[in-house]
Amino acid sequence: MLGAAVAFGIFPIMIVFPGYVSGWVLDLFDFRKRQPIVRLGIGLILSFAITPIILDLTAQLVSIKFSILTIAGFAVAFAFISLREKTIIKSQAKLQIKTIFLAGSVWVAFVILSLINIQWKDQLYLSAVTDQITRVSVINAITRTGVPPVNPSYYPGHPVELTFLFYFWYILCSLVDLIGGKIVDARAALNASSAWSGIGLMAIAALYLRLRNPGNSATAWRSAKIGIGLLFVGGLDALPFILLAAKIGNIVGGNEHLNALQFAVLTWNNLETRILTLLGTWMGASLWVPQHIAAVIAGFSALLLAHSARSKKPSKQFAILAVAGLAFASAVGLSTWVTLVFAIFWGIWVIALLIQKTERSLSLSMICSGIIAVLLASPFLMGIIKGGDGGAGQLPPVVLGINTVSLLKPIIREWPSILRSLAALIVLPIGYMWELGFFFVAGIYWLKSRDRKAFGSNPFYLQEILLLVVVLFVVSFASSTFETRKTGDLGWRGWLPGQFVLLVWSVDVLERFLFNKGRAAPTSQKPSGAVYTGHFLRALITIGILTILINAVFFRIYMPVLLGPEAGRRTYSARLAYDYLRDHISANVITQYNPTNFYDGPSGLYGTHQMVISDITAYRVPLDGFHKLVDEIGVLFTNENMANWQLIDLICQEHSIDVLITKDSDPLWSSLATLKAQRPALYENTHYALFACGNYAQNEH
Repeated sequence: MLGAAVAFGIFPIMIVFPGYVSGWVLDLFDFRKRQPIVRLGIGLILSFAITPIILDLTAQLVSIKFSILTIAGFAVAFAFISLREKTIIKSQAKLQIKTIFLAGSVWVAFVILSLINIQWKDQLYLSAVTDQITRVSVINAITRTGVPPVNPSYYPGHPVELTFLFYFWYILCSLVDLIGGKIVDARAALNASSAWSGIGLMAIAALYLRLRNPGNSATAWRSAKIGIGLLFVGGLDALPFILLAAKIGNIVGGNEHLNALQFAVLTWNNLETRILTLLGTWMGASLWVPQHIAAVIAGFSALLLAHSARSKKPSKQFAILAVAGLAFASAVGLSTWVTLVFAIFWGIWVIALLIQKTERSLSLSMICSGIIAVLLASPFLMGIIKGGDGGAGQLPPVVLGINTVSLLKPIIREWPSILRSLAALIVLPIGYMWELGFFFVAGIYWLKSRDRKAFGSNPFYLQEILLLVVVLFVVSFASSTFETRKTGDLGWRGWLPGQFVLLVWSVDVLERFLFNKGRAAPTSQKPSGAVYTGHFLRALITIGILTILINAVFFRIYMPVLLGPEAGRRTYSARLAYDYLRDHISANVITQYNPTNFYDGPSGLYGTHQMVISDITAYRVPLDGFHKLVDEIGVLFTNENMANWQLIDLICQEHSIDVLITKDSDPLWSSLATLKAQRPALYENTHYALFACGNYAQNEH
């Protein structure tokens, strides 16, 4: 808890100060005329846009230490500007600031409590966000080896750079880890980053609505609060969960459970991971994939910069769109798939401007921003093309096909191709309706309430429609192939820009139906119809909030309820063992646990050393090479009758292993007494033991 709190306090050095300084110097979004709280929000948004690419380039071309010096320079500039600019906060803004500060505080507390690992006496329960296992490993690798990081889970006799992964967000976490010293570790930094990704999402929603719907200050603040509130609304998942839990009984998952609570937790888990899998909620995305949220913020900051460049002189347009180029370069390394959606949209928008011949200078500046983005991101892109030491993949990065709900796929698997496609296409809108819930309905209301004249009245409207169409086409008919999820991150996280558009439209709809006090009913409906519509929207919002609350509760109790106290004790023992490695064993030592245990949580969350082979970060690792190492090294742990160290040391020498990490579930554990009589353990507890082996053991003795 303390580490995450300190990490949260360090993050503004990278996620606020650079954007604040850039905004002030270039006067982006009329920065110098804004209230202090708005300036901080703009600084936060612009930092998401420029900091990742700046840190990547400085770390790659020079060193991580130079990246820290660069950030320190921004911090000094921020302090200078703050001392020079003495602005007074308006009384009206103070009340709004308190409300937004309260929402932000609730969000931060929720994130930290959801992600920290809970210890009760000698029991330790991990967060349900299992993706952190991989990300913490990458952050530790960056801290230990620099940028690009060396793959911490693959060492075929030599280091292999981990380039086939968007890792820009983890650079920020690594710097927070370094600056925080012993108080902050990689896991605490990652937790804090999730909190800041949510705050950044609130900021981009508020700024986007303010610039899109210019009006008086009161209206701008109200729209901002509505937009922020809608981030806490999910889909209609609560309805099938309640139905399954209350009426149907134990039919989801096909297992017998010990009690009603375990059944409820597993029902929820199966709904979220096996049935309702087309897209996620904003809160869930911030917890699971803050890097994708960061890419969304960077992408929309570029869109806002393009709009702000309108009617400016060509030289000013170029300067503004150059920052947009930085934003897209950052987005590429934050989430390649989210950026792909933005890139397609950006290209179509540029073509439309060129055809219209009304804003040619703007379109040329937008083309230059794309060129700048490609040039700045080229070191990262070359790494992806190179793919480390893994060679070419067996599948292309993107495959075409109709995505649909997971529940349907086993039913239609044996159907003829045409019928499969037709069924998937028919069910797909139903899946979107169910998972978007209120936002789906609000989007339809928004489109129905706008005529052609309205679309021409606001330049944002057509761009939003274009972006949503691009999102629908890409996520419905394309999937990435490098993730385990059926639609990949492209089919799942590619929805995020579209969800943001629907969130913005939902604010318009709520302003019209729920906050239209004292004015006439919407022109398209009679007063009674507007009232019924308002009640319907409230009901959908209530279900969406209930969905989020159910997720929040089961998210936190998932591990303790399903695993029980003995698993908690084993995890606690694992942390003690890995803490010993961190505190007493040199960072350049190579360790190895049983590689036949796939997705070992403690090794990813608490391990800080290089391993020879593990599935934790097996990105772009050749399958044959992976299985060869697993088989050759797995023998060390699966042999029940090890009479001496001879074979163990031989295999350790062959694969450069220095320390073995064994636990009581490994067959090798039965030979522990015999092996300890010949060589004492470096560390041992009830469930784990650490032993030197190979050349390292000979040097130790």
